[in-house]
Amino acid sequence: MFEQEKIQELTSRQQEILSLLRQGFTNPEICKALNISLNTVKVHLTNIYKILEVTNRTEAVFSDDSPENEDQPKKGRKEVSNCKDVNVVFLSNVPEQTKAHSLYLSIIEAIHQYHIFRITDGSEKYTKPSFLIEASTAPNSNDALHISIKIGKSHEILWATNVKTDSDEISVLAQKSAILLFRNMLLASAKLNYTSRSPIPYWWYASAYSYAKLENRSEESFEISKKMLTPLATDSTYNEFAFYTLATSYYIAIFENWGNVQDNVKELGEFARKAMYNAPYSFYSQMIMAMFNISIGNKSEAIAYLKQVIEANPQFVIARTILTQIYMLTGQDKLAMELIDDNMRCIPESALQPTFQAKTFILLLQGKFDECKNFAKQILLFNPKAMAIRLCIIACCNIKGETAESEEHRKQLYTYTPNITKKDVEWMLKGIDEQKKVFLWNCLQNVFTEN
Repeated sequence: MFEQEKIQELTSRQQEILSLLRQGFTNPEICKALNISLNTVKVHLTNIYKILEVTNRTEAVFSDDSPENEDQPKKGRKEVSNCKDVNVVFLSNVPEQTKAHSLYLSIIEAIHQYHIFRITDGSEKYTKPSFLIEASTAPNSNDALHISIKIGKSHEILWATNVKTDSDEISVLAQKSAILLFRNMLLASAKLNYTSRSPIPYWWYASAYSYAKLENRSEESFEISKKMLTPLATDSTYNEFAFYTLATSYYIAIFENWGNVQDNVKELGEFARKAMYNAPYSFYSQMIMAMFNISIGNKSEAIAYLKQVIEANPQFVIARTILTQIYMLTGQDKLAMELIDDNMRCIPESALQPTFQAKTFILLLQGKFDECKNFAKQILLFNPKAMAIRLCIIACCNIKGETAESEEHRKQLYTYTPNITKKDVEWMLKGIDEQKKVFLWNCLQNVFTEN
């Protein structure tokens, strides 16, 4: 449906309500302003959402269907935005000289470590704040912090939580909270319908959307990521986070055997070269270098880069998980276990979803075969094409002598990945500890009997 047709379908009353909505009015405030009942407002909002083809008030607020934009070409409005920064505004109603206030300040400092946000405490007035993070003391306690996220000027709460300051040290609580804030801002952005009225820049939306899709580990997500992020990666203006997200999609594609592996490795190498040329001291560039070195079997060099990334930003969950996995593969079990313990202490459980693939492999290397197998089966429920996960299950079945189940998963592996060969797995195991390599090959001895 064309935008002009959508505007014409809105009644004058609906346009009034949409205008008030965009000014940040709540439903009760709209009732008072227009002297109508709350139920009438709700009915109008339902009809507005249907006409604008959106699902909630946030998308309605930032939909690009205002009359002043009616003559602007739809393509231009979709792709062009004056917003370049991700503006995060922190607003606090937390009494000073309390543990909650100390935690609030530590969270702001932790969010700064991502180096992609423009942060203010609210003293600066942005016309389009990307995210509004509000902090207050939880009811009946000055030592518990209530945090919520809103997008732009919308009154809709996207995510909220209470953090008890007596449950851990302030620095760890701040790190956990920052991880959750970062993740929920990403996921909230991915759910939006982007327009030029959006308070977030397109590079952030494209990165967030690709990030969310890549968590599903499907080849379709790789194609989506390439389509959305390649133009940003080849643009004259270098955006390190969008570039990092695109490089990550190639890294995942390499280990999931999507497309031509050699071509993807070559492309990732080019990303690494360009990243170090444009931003050599950025931990996003260092992360790309780590992924490239892993892809060519140079795991010792990858470890050095991953340690630099974690030192620069301890909240980088993926870097922590990959480093744990590489430690296990290279026979550095003591360091791996120390990092696993630290990850459990510093990373909230709800933020571990993107690392499920690595966790499955770590469980296999730890000899926790029943746990590995059960965990892998959970992943296959929503992603049956996951090649590496299927190989982990086959390995566990072989170790446990479960021949029939092993053969069934082997058939499924070739159904979803018909072109997989022994060379593909040999390449994946390149550069790992010889003892671990022999162990893994023994676990997979029946997979390539026909190759």
